[in-house]
Amino acid sequence: MNRKWGLSTVALTLSMAVGLAGCGDKEAATVDGQKATTAQVPSNLNVTDFPIAKEKLTLNIAAFKPPSGKDLNDYKFFQDIETKTNIHINWNLTPGSSWQEKKNLLFAGGELPDAFYAHGILSEDTDVVKYGSQGILIPLEGYIDTYAPNVKKLLQDNPVYKKQLTAPDGHIYSLPTIDETYSRTKSTMFINKKWLDELKLPMPTTTDELYQTLKAFKENDVGGNNKKDQIPMSFLQNWNNDVNSLFGAFGRIDRDVHKAGNNHLSVENNKVIYTAVQPEYKAAIQYVNKLISEGLVDQESFTQDTKVFNAKTAKGIVGVAFDWNPANQDYVSLPPLKGPAGQKPVWAEYPAGILLRGSFAITNVNKNPEATIRWIDNMYDPKNSMQLSKGVIGGQSLKERSDGKYEVVNLPQGANEDDFKQVPPTAYSVWATTKAASDMAVAASSGKRTKIDIDAVYAPFLVNDSFPKAYFTAEENDQISRYLTDVDAYVSKMYAKWMMSGGIDKEWDDYVKKLNEMGLDKMMKIYQTVYDRYQATK
Repeated sequence: MNRKWGLSTVALTLSMAVGLAGCGDKEAATVDGQKATTAQVPSNLNVTDFPIAKEKLTLNIAAFKPPSGKDLNDYKFFQDIETKTNIHINWNLTPGSSWQEKKNLLFAGGELPDAFYAHGILSEDTDVVKYGSQGILIPLEGYIDTYAPNVKKLLQDNPVYKKQLTAPDGHIYSLPTIDETYSRTKSTMFINKKWLDELKLPMPTTTDELYQTLKAFKENDVGGNNKKDQIPMSFLQNWNNDVNSLFGAFGRIDRDVHKAGNNHLSVENNKVIYTAVQPEYKAAIQYVNKLISEGLVDQESFTQDTKVFNAKTAKGIVGVAFDWNPANQDYVSLPPLKGPAGQKPVWAEYPAGILLRGSFAITNVNKNPEATIRWIDNMYDPKNSMQLSKGVIGGQSLKERSDGKYEVVNLPQGANEDDFKQVPPTAYSVWATTKAASDMAVAASSGKRTKIDIDAVYAPFLVNDSFPKAYFTAEENDQISRYLTDVDAYVSKMYAKWMMSGGIDKEWDDYVKKLNEMGLDKMMKIYQTVYDRYQATK
């Protein structure tokens, strides 16, 4: 189960550095976001050409400490960037275990760095809006317009990016990491083709046909070991591979993938919907409960870890699995199913684009914000972003081709990836893997199924009805947190109970009533306000 999406989770648990105050004779950056368009161009700055700084400039930047323990300047990529820009970075690196405490001290009055740099270095849920509104992080939109052509083009070509980066007060306080090649799906369904062929069964196309197929898997000695020990269906609940992915077959997608900010939210005709009180959600739970009660679902689905789950698909003892991309090629994609009332097949789409918004920010102690924004803009150049992912040009990991593209060389067995690619792991950098950047690198085909192949099967059925990546005010965050703790706990409790033991028909009305008593209706009004503000951003 190779989860490229897990990069976001990694970033949220990593640590970053202690920053030092900015240096130089200029006054520190103003906080109105307009300085770049009204002030005189700094004498040491080249506005468009390289190097960026006419005379050597040093910036103090907080960043993740790589697992190797190296300073980022030990990597050839950053050595080349310093030569090109004439800007030396004094990297202030902090291990993950102590970052949260250190970050709190920094923002409470410690010595701030000139900037923060790394995939998700600042929390987009709290830090960006909070410290931007306090003036500690400076608005970037004016500097972007004048000094950051790569970022400016990204925002012009993708208006949704600007919406996602704009804080409630109308400013942009941070820049993101972007991956436009990111998978459009999370878990999808796979079926054991070997078992289908053995029983001469067709590929299921409806929820009822899936039920009949699972029964056949259970009742027959598929595999030929004279034991009925096969597992009709298995998944990893509350992780990437949970059964909620199937809910779209009942008329409404439910997004609750390991609580990653989805919380059962969707948008329908510009109205924010809480899916866990909708009749389609109820019908989906009834269906899965039927599967569980008849012994068609792995009893370990709600408790097993990835190691146990992967071992089962590796052995081929599961009939239908919700997975990222099983290594066992006996499993083939099972396309989304029609529902019991003839609902058309749909599946949740997770659009590629911005991964984490809090990946770069400039603080108010920075005396060279113009040079700093030019420096980070250089990272968004497609060729540099490609190198941060695949390795430095001229190194061992990329070979230039006659057509101007680069062939990606696989890591030799036993080789050190840091030394081979001469760049830090991607979670320790800032980049935009756009289509242009991706098209520069050509990877050798493994001959095996890829996540791109899986997405192609599911593409006709994908629907993006998700709540957008929008910023909340501090007050909105506080209010939602107050309601969400109780609401989410109660929904999860009843979900597990109904899945395993049934009873949803009898208890449904009281369940909905209790949720509103907990503040669900008030919480949804806040989400609607945030959504409306997001939609109004130009």
